[in-house]
Amino acid sequence: MFRPLLLSDDMLEARVRKGTEVARSFYGRQIIAVSFVTLFISVGFGFYSFGPFFKAIAAELGGSRFGVGGALTTFMIATALMGPSLGRAVDGGSIRRIMTYGVLLMASGFFLIALVQNLLQFYLVLAIVIGLGAAMIGDLTASALVANWFVRRRGMALGVATMGISLSGVVMAPIATFLIEAVGWRNTFRIYGLLTLIVIFPLVRLLVVTRPEDVGLRPDNDPPDQPDPEPTIVEPAPVPSAPALQPPAPPTGTGVLRDPSFWIIATVISLTFCPNSGTLTHIIPHVTDLGYSPAQAALVLSTIAFLGVLGKVVFGWISDRIDKRLALFFAVIGQAAGVLVYRQTEDYAWILVGSVVFGLSMGGMVPLWGATVGAVFGRERFGRVMGLMRPVMLPIQTIGVPLAGYLYDRQGHYQTAFGVFFAFYCASMLLMLALRIQDTGR
Repeated sequence: MFRPLLLSDDMLEARVRKGTEVARSFYGRQIIAVSFVTLFISVGFGFYSFGPFFKAIAAELGGSRFGVGGALTTFMIATALMGPSLGRAVDGGSIRRIMTYGVLLMASGFFLIALVQNLLQFYLVLAIVIGLGAAMIGDLTASALVANWFVRRRGMALGVATMGISLSGVVMAPIATFLIEAVGWRNTFRIYGLLTLIVIFPLVRLLVVTRPEDVGLRPDNDPPDQPDPEPTIVEPAPVPSAPALQPPAPPTGTGVLRDPSFWIIATVISLTFCPNSGTLTHIIPHVTDLGYSPAQAALVLSTIAFLGVLGKVVFGWISDRIDKRLALFFAVIGQAAGVLVYRQTEDYAWILVGSVVFGLSMGGMVPLWGATVGAVFGRERFGRVMGLMRPVMLPIQTIGVPLAGYLYDRQGHYQTAFGVFFAFYCASMLLMLALRIQDTGR
């Protein structure tokens, strides 16, 4: 009964080829579906659950909120440092194999983290095991998979796939809160490990195909130009007699580091991801500090995540139809408005209103990032460029969580932290003015 889970890449591709007409109509949708679920697990279990675990872990293992929040920073550092090598592997190898190893690593990490006895062990397991596993099944890998299968509808496809990120926040915050109260935080991590193996492993083994060309199909479910084509990459021969007719070769490898668009996109996204991670991690402690119950605080995080689900579809759809720079601007200004509400009010109703605006806008950032990179660099270099951006974004992106914890430890509130986050969003909007996008449709 377990033989289907052991299919080799060649066996899976042969199975898809056998039903080419059916695959042409539906397989791109299956790629979106499996990406949705892997993102739900990798982000929901590895990130959105961190807020509910925050106080329980700090109480048992010791340390301030700055100390516990630093663990999430090590998680982000590990995934970022893996980016360049993972990006190259995604562009040139089997995404199915990469995701399989990622599932096994992440599940093992959840079982191990249930056994840790101090903050150092917690840091090491979260970074080395869970962090690497989450990266291998997370947004870089899943976004590259979707980008391989869609070109014209890439923004919308990425929007639907990355809905798994925000939907995990809708359900995981209250579920994690309930489980921690019912069975403790250690057993909750054990449950996460079991679910990762039971849900993600069979989906990856049965459904993931790296590129449509691998099974004789084309992106966007278009019919193939000829029967069963084999994709080949041929270096164009130089034509000295007609140099004007040869388009300039797009940058490859580290050549993209010389492209100003690479640095602008990376900085814009990091200036938004930094306050996003800080806000999402500290919003539950912030709301409970104001005197509201854990359930009310979890509802705030769930509201952000629920609106993030809608935001991914809305901004994914928008990015296929308008200037991607303008879509990015709308998304960032909404996030700035949300954190400004958190800074200025203690009223629960207004906090929920701010969460609606913040969540809707925040939800669009991952599909907008992927759609922008795809438009500028094309799908053949998508994973490589996304991977190279990870360590570049690291210095800014990772300071949000510990910065908010540090400011809280010194001042006893989060108002200053939210003010700093607002300034980050404003800087991102200003930098966006220098971005130029010429969508090649690749």
